Amino acid sequence: GEALPEETLQEATWHANHCDLLIVVGSSLVVYPAAYMPFYAKQSGAKLVIVNLTSTQSDRIADVVIHASAGEVMGRILAEVKQRLSGCV
Repeated sequence: GEALPEETLQEATWHANHCDLLIVVGSSLVVYPAAYMPFYAKQSGAKLVIVNLTSTQSDRIADVVIHASAGEVMGRILAEVKQRLSGCV
């Protein structure tokens, strides 16, 4: 993994500490410090959803874990959102 710029890391940490829901898609969560984000979110009371083909170290704290292809899951979510929003103006 490539090192994140400090400003980017600080911003991500702030958002993780202030979100209501964190959705992690397609990450094994093994590269730090980015892998801390699920823990920051949970400590702040957020719900955590993990979508990844394989298990991650954060699965144990997640509210929802989906072991499937990120592309497949996100495609299904996008289709559902489009369907629900099709009646909205």
